[in-house]
Amino acid sequence: MESTRNRQAARRPGKPSTASAGPPPWDSPQALRRRAEAVARERAAQAPQSLEAPTPGEIERTLHELQVHQIELEMQNEELHRTQEELEASRARYFDLYDLAPVGYLTLSQQGLILEANLTFAKLLGVTRGALVQQPLSRFVLPEDQDIRHLHLKQLFQTGRPQVWEMRLLRAAAAPFWTCVEATSAEDAGGASVCRAVVSDIAERNRIRQELADAHHRITAILESVSDGFNRFDREWRCTYGNPAGAKMFGQTVEELLGKSAWELWLQAADSPFGIALRRAVSGNVPVQVDAFYPEPLNRWFEVRCYPSPEGLSLFFTDITQRLHAEEARQEAARAWESTAREKTVLLQEVHHRVKNNLAVIASLLSMKADATESTEAKLALEESQQRVHCMALIHEHLYGSAHLDRIDFSDYAGKLAEGLYSAFVAEPGRISMEMDVDPIEIYLKRAVPCALILNELLSNAFKYAFPGQRKGTIRVSFHESEPGSLELAIEDNGIGLPPGRLTEANTRSLGLRIVGILAKQLDGSLEQQACAGTRIVLRFPSDAASR
Repeated sequence: MESTRNRQAARRPGKPSTASAGPPPWDSPQALRRRAEAVARERAAQAPQSLEAPTPGEIERTLHELQVHQIELEMQNEELHRTQEELEASRARYFDLYDLAPVGYLTLSQQGLILEANLTFAKLLGVTRGALVQQPLSRFVLPEDQDIRHLHLKQLFQTGRPQVWEMRLLRAAAAPFWTCVEATSAEDAGGASVCRAVVSDIAERNRIRQELADAHHRITAILESVSDGFNRFDREWRCTYGNPAGAKMFGQTVEELLGKSAWELWLQAADSPFGIALRRAVSGNVPVQVDAFYPEPLNRWFEVRCYPSPEGLSLFFTDITQRLHAEEARQEAARAWESTAREKTVLLQEVHHRVKNNLAVIASLLSMKADATESTEAKLALEESQQRVHCMALIHEHLYGSAHLDRIDFSDYAGKLAEGLYSAFVAEPGRISMEMDVDPIEIYLKRAVPCALILNELLSNAFKYAFPGQRKGTIRVSFHESEPGSLELAIEDNGIGLPPGRLTEANTRSLGLRIVGILAKQLDGSLEQQACAGTRIVLRFPSDAASR
């Protein structure tokens, strides 16, 4: 029996050991044993003394009953321990669900006293839970919100209907904060009416709500200030919002638009491109844009942009009638300008062609005059003049045959000019060779003519005077952009050479060199005679891009 009691004691968690010093606890197994023995002695003293001794069979039966009773007690004891453990687990769950809930819980009496509160509510107020019990809730409510608190609690206790309201609570050493209170009526253990309330901190929710309201206000202000029309329709095609610009296009007020269906507002739209676009946007859940003409009573062109959403459809529409008319006028003006430009191009081509022909006639007359004259000096002067006229005629020939009528590719022109001069002055091909190093640079007519005449004079001089007799040699022409905004034309030969300083002589007798000097000034350029085995003359002048 003693071992059984020891096993029972061992099952009880948290009980002190019997080996500890001092008297055993009141509910320990040893104390229970002593009290039971005392009760047994007291009952034995009260029993009659003349009892007969039990027989062995009675003793055996009694012992069996006692053993069965002991087992029953042990089973009951184990059941009590299981019940106690479940109660402890329930208490822990209660603590998690009540005290550690994300919202505040409290119980109020009819007088408004706090009977019970969880830890979350205490943390919301910044106080301990003990400081809340038996305190009036009004102590923690902002004075401005006392009336609404009193009104809802009064209605709750009078009607028993749940109450929901918002009020501001006072937090220790912090600013007041907004809360939402959801209250229901109940009865305590004594049957008295109490209030069970859930308190939620809604400061963040109110902040988000205010931000949404501000955003809605800004969007509404934008929509009401734009010149585009705007309508919002729900899933049943009913208008839920319209801005003043859209209402004005329909000849109605904003209030008259609300509640009407899209097909009431756009009477002619059902089977038009507008209606097709609206239905396609909703069915496909994709933005759709369409430009189309709307007939009577509007008789206007509109650009409509449809944006579907789970709530319905947003519709922007812009009157583009004036824009289309302006675009048509612009295209008509462009066509007229292109026609005028083509006519001017043809005219300029004809002008260049006629100038070229007239110059060719002049060159022919000069040639005929040169053939008829007997003076060698006059003949030479006439031939040189003929070559200069031919040089200018070649420019106009390039102009009317090119895509641009105001500029030429000087590399192509220089090649053809050099080829013509070579044929005119070199009777023995191979004795004088030509080298062309000319970049494809376009120059405008006002610079092309003087530059071409300078090239003509310097090449003619080289062909006529650089290689007397049967002397062989090479003439080299180069044309490059020497630096940004500056062009360089160089004519070089390895012949007998031009005397130093001859190019810059003020009273030179050479008409060709005088012409070269005059033309260089027209180009705002400079001439330089550089030392070499023969003659090298360099012309530098601003490019058209730099001079304009």
